[in-house]
Amino acid sequence: MRISRQADYAIRVVLDLSLHPEARIKEVARRQRLSVSYVGRISQRLAKTGILDNRRGRLGCLSLASSPDQISILDVIEAVDGTARVDRCLLAPIECGREKFCPVYHVGQEVLLTDVAKLSSVTFASLANGGSPK
Repeated sequence: MRISRQADYAIRVVLDLSLHPEARIKEVARRQRLSVSYVGRISQRLAKTGILDNRRGRLGCLSLASSPDQISILDVIEAVDGTARVDRCLLAPIECGREKFCPVYHVGQEVLLTDVAKLSSVTFASLANGGSPK
């Protein structure tokens, strides 16, 4: 499974807000060593998908739209990258036409389902508490 740099940074932003419930974009950017503009773009994307609340203005700040125990890593990845995927073989099996008999395709499907299940079970509350699953 590939996770984009944007998804990686989005995970860092959501984790930061799990530890610091309200923060300005500048504060999150400083703590996560990211540019302010990049955190701004990520926060807009996460706000559109309902993961963050983004209050604008001079006193504006970011906060999670729901409790960290209700937000999984998979939620954040899919908010930024779209549906989780492994490889083009699994996304578009018609391209090679071997999905009916290819053992790699079947193993890949199992890996995808396992990865997705694991990522959906890890919440930001568990990450904020040291990374143990919920």
